[in-house]
Amino acid sequence: MSLSVLKSFVIGIGGSLVLLLFFSTFLSLEKSVSLMPGILGFNGLVLGYGLVDRIRSRISNYNLFSFVMGLGEGAGVFVVLKLMETFLRSGVTPTGVDLLIYMFVSGVTSFLGARLAVRYFNL
Repeated sequence: MSLSVLKSFVIGIGGSLVLLLFFSTFLSLEKSVSLMPGILGFNGLVLGYGLVDRIRSRISNYNLFSFVMGLGEGAGVFVVLKLMETFLRSGVTPTGVDLLIYMFVSGVTSFLGARLAVRYFNL
């Protein structure tokens, strides 16, 4: 179970960063970072749905588990953005408020993605 959960987690963070890099090709990095809550919302839905799809019978509380994984995804993306800011010396400086926004958006949408998967798979 842990390998499939870790795989979903890494895919969620990687998908957020790939979309951020895609948007930064035609927008400045500062403007593309402002789109990060929307990007995290989309990837949070995918994370929640994918978690329920991969670990259907091995977990009892899908909603709580996917919410916590969504919080982790938001925090992971925040850490990567902070590292990018340090190494690239860009004008993007995510703050603690950004961390809370990222975690909230990713957690709620991951919860909603898990609920959608539970209904789809009739669990």
